[in-house]
Amino acid sequence: MHPVARPPRPVLLDLLMATMDSMSTWSSAAGDRERGMAWRDAVTRRMIVAGRYVAYDDLVIAAAGELHLPPDAPDRLRDAWTDMERWPDAESLESVDVPYAFVTNSSRKLARVAVDQSRLRPVFTLSAEEAGWYKPHPEIYRLACDRLGIDARETRFVAGAPYDARGAARAGLRSVLVARRPVESPFPDEIPVVSSLEEALAGL
Repeated sequence: MHPVARPPRPVLLDLLMATMDSMSTWSSAAGDRERGMAWRDAVTRRMIVAGRYVAYDDLVIAAAGELHLPPDAPDRLRDAWTDMERWPDAESLESVDVPYAFVTNSSRKLARVAVDQSRLRPVFTLSAEEAGWYKPHPEIYRLACDRLGIDARETRFVAGAPYDARGAARAGLRSVLVARRPVESPFPDEIPVVSSLEEALAGL
């Protein structure tokens, strides 16, 4: 008897770092890259502490105040979001033979804007607002797996930030990190670190 072919396994991806160049968006709104990355990181710290979803805009405004950014910086960020571009290697998603979906730490509205800007066709996009949890809480990854109808242990998650890669791994997913920024701390051996989406998607 011929072996039965296994159906293709869906893949989950982070939207705003692995797929989209949100770093340029934050940098544009903040006025330069250093302040933009500090602002983004301050928002991420608040997400990690919160766990459960609280209004994304509130975190953005609070972090801008912490860093003494101009009062109109959050408005500039919302405006810049509509010009967000995908990473050049995100083109590889146009030819993958497996279903894929996005998981993102943002509001529903901003998630929709980013997906529209990506020109990609995910099966779905799960925002933190919809899930009720921020990454890296395990629940948001599990909800995404449930929606795909696949066990977490059989799901590859492509992260664009170390905290996200670790969170997915703790939730039981097969995590891989696309290093959009330098990885400064030692990384768990079980989480591959690659330099492009092509590498992250290889072997699906």
